Amino acid sequence: MRNLLYGAAALALASISSPETLRSALAASASALFEATPFLFAGVVLSRALRRRGSIVAFLGCGCGAGPSARSIPAAAATWMLFGPIVAIARFIGALIVARALQHGPSACADRSSHVLAELAAIVPAAALAGAATQTFALADPARLPPIASAILGAMLGFVAPCGLGAVTVAAALRVRAPLAAVAFLCVAGIVDFRALRRTTHVEGPHDALGYALLAAALAIVAGRQGDALVRPALAAALAPCALGAALCAAIHRHSRSRGARVAPAIMLFGAVAGAPPPQYYATETTMHDIFAGERLTFTGALVRRPHESAIVRYAITCCRADASPIAVRLERSLPYPAGTWLRVDGRIESRDGDLRLAPDRVQRVPAPSDPFVYL
Repeated sequence: MRNLLYGAAALALASISSPETLRSALAASASALFEATPFLFAGVVLSRALRRRGSIVAFLGCGCGAGPSARSIPAAAATWMLFGPIVAIARFIGALIVARALQHGPSACADRSSHVLAELAAIVPAAALAGAATQTFALADPARLPPIASAILGAMLGFVAPCGLGAVTVAAALRVRAPLAAVAFLCVAGIVDFRALRRTTHVEGPHDALGYALLAAALAIVAGRQGDALVRPALAAALAPCALGAALCAAIHRHSRSRGARVAPAIMLFGAVAGAPPPQYYATETTMHDIFAGERLTFTGALVRRPHESAIVRYAITCCRADASPIAVRLERSLPYPAGTWLRVDGRIESRDGDLRLAPDRVQRVPAPSDPFVYL
């Protein structure tokens, strides 16, 4: 299954390959791993504190074992943060019901539940897929698909979903451009997917001194930069103690070696050091909600140009860059500025042929902000 996910991500990236899009995709992948890290560390701490209570510990991993992975408590917490309590509770209960019907025990790997590097390695395929999706969907908008096709696409992807936390990451990336596909994906992934039906799992060697050191460096950089446009600042605060924990693990396991455990920390460090350009936006429809014709609006964002039309765009993050969604305002007329210029536009919303557009009264060029995202 992992090879399938890697292959899908590689094919998607190959279709859009360019230095900027590749760097942006890697940054989105890194952000998904950063988002998952606090949940994984919390699971490690609790699993060690409750080692004798196996029935509880088994639910504290990323959901990488056999059985419905939506029973993973860290995955349920991430779902709650991204999709709200109703979705999180419904998926958790659904996974419990399916597990009971299939007579599956708790879905956690015996070894992985207390080793961060192994659980991060389990999430890498999903993070790579989410990073590829953020770039692919910017070029080929899945919202243009018929609703039934979008739902089928989401359900098919859900059937081969990765572990619990990884599935939440992919769902967040899908929601930006294909909300119906994201709903179908969440109804299948972690509940009745391929992983839920199997009964065995493979446990890999989890510890690597260099992997822990890379992880500690990446977490410290992003925490010190208050999210570094990869995760929201509130979540970045939780990365600082995780950096200390990773550094401690590097010292404790200084003689351990496992090359496969270095992949996730290397991606995270690349994202923290190299950064990425702001996401690209190719459409020019108005995406803001709750606006109406006649309303006055002042909006700041980057200019997107197409023949004979323009839009002002900024991206919003719920948790991490992988779930960044565009907030766009289509303009009533083109503006004489290069694409990518940051502008503050003041004007009135007008309706033209059923489309809402902003008719500029005043346009001011402004410096690009150090953090191009807004946080919901």
